[in-house]
Amino acid sequence: MLVHASTTVTRSTPSYWKAVVPRTSSMDLRRPAGIRQGPAVFADFHCANTTGKTGVLHTEIESLDRQRYMAGDWLRFEITIKNVGSIPLRIPFSPDLADLQPEDAAQKFAYSALQVSLWAAAGNDPHKVGLNIVRLYGAEDHANTMVTLSPGEWVRIAGRDKIHFPPDQTTVDLIHAGAFDRAYPQVAVYRSETSLTPTSSATDSHEICIQQTRGKGFPITLATEQ
Repeated sequence: MLVHASTTVTRSTPSYWKAVVPRTSSMDLRRPAGIRQGPAVFADFHCANTTGKTGVLHTEIESLDRQRYMAGDWLRFEITIKNVGSIPLRIPFSPDLADLQPEDAAQKFAYSALQVSLWAAAGNDPHKVGLNIVRLYGAEDHANTMVTLSPGEWVRIAGRDKIHFPPDQTTVDLIHAGAFDRAYPQVAVYRSETSLTPTSSATDSHEICIQQTRGKGFPITLATEQ
């Protein structure tokens, strides 16, 4: 996946700053010496305290490169994430997880992760299809990998990847019926820890409870080859 994370943080005053992260993302972590093949285990713990969420983020699609997509098409998008709450929020903003790995590849390391998902929805049908996922990373002890969003400030994220539709019959039927009519973004912020051995890796991720709102859906059509 190619990720271009371009941040523009705006304030009520004319001052602003802009940072551009390299387009190519690096997910290849160094292994301790030994065999490199083995399982990767991921454990995601989603926000359980729905009444005690901290902060509010608003997400909105700014642009898609087209309105009609078929399986295998490249999809380019830009999404804005804005702090619409009353407290500052720290979010990760580097595509390179490998940059956060300690020199000792066997050492467990902690970091923050921001996951931006792009979904397609079909009218009032609860069924949805995942179109794209971008993940950004950061740690407080690594400069320029975290961004502070004060209330009213925003960042913009751009991504590009091929899309693939799940083969389940419900999705196929909805695509053939032309039911998918809009796309929308969703974000999640995690505190994660990753450890590696010569033959395996394990990552535990705990979602930070943040309230979310989003703008209206972006018009979209999904199609398959006849």
